[in-house]
Order: sequence, then structure tokens, then C-alpha cells
Amino acid sequence: MEKNYRIIKEAVPFILEKHATAIYSLETWNSIGIDIKALEEVKPAFVSYGIKSGERSTDLSGWDKENGAKCCFTITFPSMQHQEYDKFSKGRMIRELMNKIQNNIDYFYQQYHGDYLNI
Repeated sequence: MEKNYRIIKEAVPFILEKHATAIYSLETWNSIGIDIKALEEVKPAFVSYGIKSGERSTDLSGWDKENGAKCCFTITFPSMQHQEYDKFSKGRMIRELMNKIQNNIDYFYQQYHGDYLNI
């Protein structure tokens, strides 16, 4: 299985914004000209920003007056086998994962609004 990498936190201010949330193979990062010292390996299961909608296209986020902001993420489990996926995606385990993600979103949103509104 090919390893994936992302920019380390300390290097984010020095790279193009479009690469700040990107997860690529080492070969791709090399082709962009990013030094390996600016990268960290992504764990086998990872969250990436956006939902791939074509070979060269990704839906990242959007905003509209009626619904507010929408941010898209993809959770990748590269080593999961079909039987595991079948069991995971139907019922309790996916619900538990969604609940844990929701708790983190609630906490983040509360912190954001507290900071943003100076509460």
C-alpha cells in the first residue's frame, strides 16, 4: 500500500494555500517541489478535505443564504476488506463514528463562536 503525506503544521504558512489540506503520495509532493522535511506521513485511516467528484475535481465546500456553510470531508480506510466494510457501514459502528465526529464538531463550533464573538 502506498503511503500518503501532508504538509506539517509548521510549514503551512510557507506553501500555497491549495496544498494546506492536500494529502498526496510522496511522488506527487516531489513533483510539486515540496521538500520531504515539510511533510508528515498520514496514518492508514485518515480524513481529507473534500469529496472527489472526478479524476481532477474535488467538492470542497460551499455556502448559500438558506443553509449556511457546507464543508465536505472524506474518511479513508485503505486497508479495510469488503466484509469489514459491509459490517462497518451498516448500523452500529458507523453510527458510533458519526456520534464521535458530531461531538468534535459541536465542540469546535462552540469554540469558534466563542472566539469569533468574544464570548
